Amino acid sequence: MPTRATRRRSRLPGRRGESAVDRIGIRERVGRLVAALGSNRAAEILGVSRSQPSRWRSGHERPSSAHLKAVTDLDYVMARLLQTFPPAVAEVWLTSSNAHLGARPIDVLKLRGPAAVITAIDAEDAGAHA
Repeated sequence: MPTRATRRRSRLPGRRGESAVDRIGIRERVGRLVAALGSNRAAEILGVSRSQPSRWRSGHERPSSAHLKAVTDLDYVMARLLQTFPPAVAEVWLTSSNAHLGARPIDVLKLRGPAAVITAIDAEDAGAHA
């Protein structure tokens, strides 16, 4: 159980009682990922246990800073992918080998961040609409 001092440190100025994690919208981000990928697949892609997304969404547990970054990056990439593909196709694109990247987009996302993956999505869009 967190101490009163720990709870105080975890909150930044903002709405009364709102934690920093709540303000960045982790619950909404995880919810979007679960809606697009399913809870088990989202957990697998994020490299966490299957119950983790549910605990984050419910607020029973806060993600580590590394997991916050992973959720934020994946949410950003999925949002962009879902502008181009339906959810099932977006998941396949994310987890399949990609010629533009020379690797699976999910691996590039984990190693280099979202910029290269977004560039590959843009290339896909350009080819799809040419």
